[in-house]
Amino acid sequence: MMVRRRRPNKTAKKRKSAFPLWIAIVIVIAVGAVLIIFGNRKKHPKANEKNIKSAEIVDSSSIDFITRIDGAIMQAACDLGVSDDNLRWKRNKEIEQFPNTKFSNITMTVNSAFPMAHINYVLQHTIVDSGGRIMDAFDKKSGTELTIKVGYGGISTHQIKIRRRNSATIEPAYVALLIDDFGYYPVPIAKKFFELGIKFDASILPQGEYTQYILRELKNYDKIERMVHIPMEPKNYPKVDPGGGAIFVSMTDHEILRQAEKDISAIPGAVGANNHMGSRATENKRVMYQVLRAVRDAGLFWVDSRTTPYSVSEEVAITMKIPAVHIDHIIDPPIISADEIEQRLYRYCLDARRMPAMIINCHSSDTTYQILKKNLPTLKKYGIEFITVSEAIAKKSTK
Repeated sequence: MMVRRRRPNKTAKKRKSAFPLWIAIVIVIAVGAVLIIFGNRKKHPKANEKNIKSAEIVDSSSIDFITRIDGAIMQAACDLGVSDDNLRWKRNKEIEQFPNTKFSNITMTVNSAFPMAHINYVLQHTIVDSGGRIMDAFDKKSGTELTIKVGYGGISTHQIKIRRRNSATIEPAYVALLIDDFGYYPVPIAKKFFELGIKFDASILPQGEYTQYILRELKNYDKIERMVHIPMEPKNYPKVDPGGGAIFVSMTDHEILRQAEKDISAIPGAVGANNHMGSRATENKRVMYQVLRAVRDAGLFWVDSRTTPYSVSEEVAITMKIPAVHIDHIIDPPIISADEIEQRLYRYCLDARRMPAMIINCHSSDTTYQILKKNLPTLKKYGIEFITVSEAIAKKSTK
């Protein structure tokens, strides 16, 4: 019996030989990919990988954050009267999440006149307002040292060490008090202001009930500058009366000029002038031009009392080549408590280092006097130097 021999399966043979070829192709591709990856790693060092990672974490606003916090710390140092010699800044290790930026260690030496609570408030308030986060703060050595750590999110970027020292220099802040309405309040109250022992400007009403008495008393106080407090029409006239010698928008040019000249001549020895009320009059260029003609001819400077945000008086004065400024702040506007006046006095005086000189307006009332008398000694300890308005104008003009 013959046994048939089975023919080999050609198809199966082909499949068997094709499988190793496929594996070989995959291996070749994989090896090539590995070579490419390792080749690129040699071209790009590991430090670059860190930068790529950082770029994914930190956006442009985060990088700007470092600059903002640097500026906030400098501003706080300025507000605290810290001299350049008492502010030391060191950049140490690089912050991984902030490319090309180093961690800052700052040492700030502040005069002991400033309580630590105030120093802490100024720094934290300024930093938080700039977008920073206080990550930690701890007091050492019974209130003479404070360390504050600042960061962005969970990333620490700055450490500030504050030291209080009696010997630390305080950079001065210049404040000119422009005190209005002399001649309206009785003389005994006015004399209290004169005896404060500081420089300031007394702005005197030309037809006030006590004006002549005030002028006689001022002869004994050479630290006090005289100004003319020119009454002008307010928007709520006649409900509110600016008083005798007032300038009204209904007047002719000639009438305005003559009345302004009379007001100025009523205060001999005056070096400057400002408006009493005048929210309507100071918005009118025609009116202010005539008033300022009299101011210019008398050789006075002009201060805009800013009784309206739309006043044109300073603008007109500058075009007429008259030395002119506006008040920076007022501490005792109508309907405000004594506590609020005191708070405003401190806040504005302590902000005065942010400009060459600050002009603070107030009124010659007994309430304002009591607040000044109580707080002037402390403000002087904080490096506040009181100057005249003419001195403030000179400092502002050289900024």
